[in-house]
Amino acid sequence: MSNKTIFKRVALVAVVALGAGVLATSPASADNNPAVGTTTNATTAAGILNIATAPSITGDAVLGTTVSGLKSLGLLANSTTLTTGSLTSTATMRADGEIVFYYTGSATAEIATTVVVAGGTISGYDSIDTAGTPAVAAMNLNAAKTQLSVGQDAEDNLRTVFAVTPNSGATSVTVSVYESAALATGDAAAMVTALASIQSGAVSAGTLKQRYLVTVATTSLSGVYSAADSYIAVEAAAADNTTTTTDAANENLVPNGETGFININLNDAYGVAIGGKGALIITATNGALIGYDAGGSATTSASSFNLTQVSSTSSSGAITVARPTALADKGFSTTVSISWNGVVVGTKSFTFYGEVAFMVATPRRIGQLATNNADMARVTYTDSAGNALITLGTTATTVVSSTTTSAVTNAVIGTQGSATDAAKVTITCGPNSGSAFLGGGTAKLQLQHLNTGSGTVVKSNVFDATCQGNAYSYTAGFDRAVYTPGSIATLTITFKDRDGDLANGYDTWAATNVVTVTGGPSATAVAIPTTTDKADSGTGLAGIKTYQFVVGSTEGDFQAVVSVPDITPGLTVSARSGSNSSQTNQTVAYTVKASTTSVSNADVLKSIVALIASINKQIQALQKLILARR
Repeated sequence: MSNKTIFKRVALVAVVALGAGVLATSPASADNNPAVGTTTNATTAAGILNIATAPSITGDAVLGTTVSGLKSLGLLANSTTLTTGSLTSTATMRADGEIVFYYTGSATAEIATTVVVAGGTISGYDSIDTAGTPAVAAMNLNAAKTQLSVGQDAEDNLRTVFAVTPNSGATSVTVSVYESAALATGDAAAMVTALASIQSGAVSAGTLKQRYLVTVATTSLSGVYSAADSYIAVEAAAADNTTTTTDAANENLVPNGETGFININLNDAYGVAIGGKGALIITATNGALIGYDAGGSATTSASSFNLTQVSSTSSSGAITVARPTALADKGFSTTVSISWNGVVVGTKSFTFYGEVAFMVATPRRIGQLATNNADMARVTYTDSAGNALITLGTTATTVVSSTTTSAVTNAVIGTQGSATDAAKVTITCGPNSGSAFLGGGTAKLQLQHLNTGSGTVVKSNVFDATCQGNAYSYTAGFDRAVYTPGSIATLTITFKDRDGDLANGYDTWAATNVVTVTGGPSATAVAIPTTTDKADSGTGLAGIKTYQFVVGSTEGDFQAVVSVPDITPGLTVSARSGSNSSQTNQTVAYTVKASTTSVSNADVLKSIVALIASINKQIQALQKLILARR
């Protein structure tokens, strides 16, 4: 596990913990503690209580007369940002641990440093002066081993070194360091007397300079995976210090030629990495390749990818996920499982997009002559697994030139597809026959897409692309002959060019005057006609425009008059040169009739009369039968 990795994991927790205890003033800065596990201890500074982060491998803490030689046992985490005002620094240790502190006095001569421990004991101590030589110092440890006072008559700042062990069953240990005022000591004997007075309480220990709150990790929680304190997330880039469980949006959808990333940070209940205390096992379905890097780098070497990754030294880092080599450029999906000591602690699924394997083109409307018609057709792309592909380059899809004609001369992708819409095809129509209302035709078009990665070419289905003249005539009709009050009536106006073919869907045949419907099912259409209306309702080669109306409540037989003034000269001045002088308004009949199960008075009376007549006939028949038997 790298130093960088450890530092990042602990730093955030430590900073948050320190926040409540750092003084509001701006005290002098000092050398910070490195992160736990760092083999080089921080350089000591006056007025700063440091922890020896260098780990002991002998089963005991290591004291000594040099900072570099100090080692702690069972230190799990510690504050890394320190100042001379750090009164609530933090650390976490194992219950069976022994951690080493060192403190350099903030003044030179005739002062005493007093260490007070609650929840634990001082299991060892030493001192050196700032010159690095053994101090001729007086030391006094009380019988309970909870308070240590150290002092000397010298011109160098005194450095005190001590080890702390938690009491059995303790959940926390508080370590406080005090400094006395200058003591009137003229020799070593006088300092010994002064220290005894501090220990007895006759003389004040002085001012509180530094304090640590040490959390004691229980055996059952330390080094054991904690879901609440761990992080597993799909992210855009590889990292070893992830602090989120929220997947980055859409990063599990991997473009062709790229890889996916899962960043993990598995901790115990104390926020301490559990690497080296078990086995991290990473697997993936469908033969996906995975690479694991404890330093947080992306796996790039093919030799680093495997079907299974195992680590017994680390639990934080970056997982790189790739499709099998045999499925290069193919659609692929996989689910990655992360296990700790045989228990699955997280799963993440990925979809890898392949290159284009299929493309489907669908015509939408009839094109206008001598024009590049945008969105005349649409194209969808899918890979070999059926995954929809979007944001493809517009130049990679072209028309198969042999399928164009003099009426339909070209087709290009004008707008590439998005998550909500298909790619839009712009189709070029050939010239008219001397009039905007004449000419046109249909081509059996086909498109082709070049996959730049593999160099393969995929062709679309063959589809009809039709180009026709502008609207020259029209007819109108409702979708039903009879409507009930309040229902929706749909009026369809069908437009044709001068050749009698369905007109194109790009001509604005109401540019000057909107469509009017007089005597229709209601005074106002659901969508009010506008001067931008075109014959483009629905999809496919329609040549129609539809309007909807809410049917009124008045019953009866009616006739609606439908007028498109720009195509019907005489009623108004038309801006359409060459309009059809014989086109007339269209009259469309319809009926409004209530659908009801109630019976009218006339129907009741009619039924009574019929019933009486039937009874009379039965009486007459009975009379004849009686007379016949006499």
